[in-house]
Amino acid sequence: MQRLSPATSDDSETEYRAIESTLLESARGRWFLAEHGRRARRLDSALLEDAIGRLQTSLRQPPALLGQLKAEIETLKQHLAAIRSELLSRPRAEEGAEVPASHAILKAAEDIHDIAWSLQANPFDPKGCETIARNAGRLYVLSQGQAIASDRALKTATAIEDASNRLEAILETVIHELQVDAPQAQAG
Repeated sequence: MQRLSPATSDDSETEYRAIESTLLESARGRWFLAEHGRRARRLDSALLEDAIGRLQTSLRQPPALLGQLKAEIETLKQHLAAIRSELLSRPRAEEGAEVPASHAILKAAEDIHDIAWSLQANPFDPKGCETIARNAGRLYVLSQGQAIASDRALKTATAIEDASNRLEAILETVIHELQVDAPQAQAG
């Protein structure tokens, strides 16, 4: 594109003004200028509307990406729900596996109960007292570990539920955008 020198610019402006004043002298010239202005504005409006439409469409493209995002979020939500469910479920003892802490706590409590009953029949049994103290200590340690694990599991389950709720909000936004795009895609 050529740059106009100041002298050329002044000449062009002078020439434009001369043609304009000549056209304004007659009724036909004034009509021509008015019609030219209308057509130019109509063309500018059409170009502007087209540009706005392309911009709106480009902001929503590609709709397939929204569909893929929706599927990924739904999969992630299902995965989080499964993890939360597993985290809050009661553990099952498998063959050869270590006994879960809750079962060990119950067993220690039963052992203490049995020893206490046997001590009632025996006025003084130092070995029984030692066994009671050992089981009481074991019961205390196991219950502390169980409380910490339970607290951790509940906090994790709460965090998973919060993440799932946030994903649900994102999913609602994606679904809304897909619904907005659907009539446009059908019309296009």
